[in-house]
Amino acid sequence: MGETVRVLGTAGRGQWWLVRNDVDGYRGWVRSWGLTSATPAEARRWTAAATAQARLSFVEVREGRGRGPLVSPLFWQARVIVRRRAGKWSRVQLPDGRQGWVPSRALTPGSRRPTLERRIQSLLGLPYSWGGRTPSGFDCSGFVQQVMAEQGIDLPRDADEQRRATTELGPGDRPRRGDLVFFGPKRGRLTHVGILLGGGRFAHAQGQVAIGTLDDSNPLYNKRLHDILRGFGRPLWPPRGGGAHSC
Repeated sequence: MGETVRVLGTAGRGQWWLVRNDVDGYRGWVRSWGLTSATPAEARRWTAAATAQARLSFVEVREGRGRGPLVSPLFWQARVIVRRRAGKWSRVQLPDGRQGWVPSRALTPGSRRPTLERRIQSLLGLPYSWGGRTPSGFDCSGFVQQVMAEQGIDLPRDADEQRRATTELGPGDRPRRGDLVFFGPKRGRLTHVGILLGGGRFAHAQGQVAIGTLDDSNPLYNKRLHDILRGFGRPLWPPRGGGAHSC
C-alpha cells in the first residue's frame, strides 16, 4: 500500500490493469479495484507527503484510538500520510483518502530501524506466496527486496535482476553478513535467493520464511539448495544516501 504505479493498459472490460511499479520498474497485472486513480501531480504530492511506513508486520487502522470499526489493515512497509499525532496515537491517511488511527510506535519515522537479524527474526514462519511482497506472503526475491529496502538498500524485484544489481564475489572473496546468495541450475535463470547472516547461515522464503545453511554438519543444512548454488553477490554497503525510493 502507498506505492504508485503507471497504468500501461487494461483487459477484461477494464477489470484488469497492466501497471509498472514506480519503485522498482516491475510490470504486472492487478485488479482495477485494488488501485486508486491519481493524476501525475497527485501522485507526486502523495509521494512527497507519505513519508511514514508501517514498522510492524501487521497493524489495524481504526476509526477511533484503539477502538471503532476497522478502516484498513496495514502491512509492514505500507506508506501513509500522518495527519495528526495525539500522544501514543497517530491519525493517518490512506491513498484513497480514508483516515483512521494507529499506535504511533507502529510507524516510522519516530521509531528505530531494527537490525537485519531482528527484522528477519520477526518474519520467521511467515508463508511463501508466489509474487508476495508483504507479511501475508513472500516469495524469495520479494522477501529479499523488502528486507534490504528497510536497511536502505535498493534492489530490483526478481532474483536474476538482483544478481545483476550486486557485485559478484569471486573465489577469493569471503561472503559476509548482508551479502546475497543465489541458487539455480547451471544454465538458465536463477530460481532462488537468500540473505547471508554470518556463520554460514542464510534467511530465505521457501515454503515459509526460514533459516538455512550450506554447512552439511548443521541440522538446518539444505542439500537441494547446496547442489544448485550459483554464487554470492554484494549489495552496495553502506546504503545509498537518502535510503530507498518509494511512494
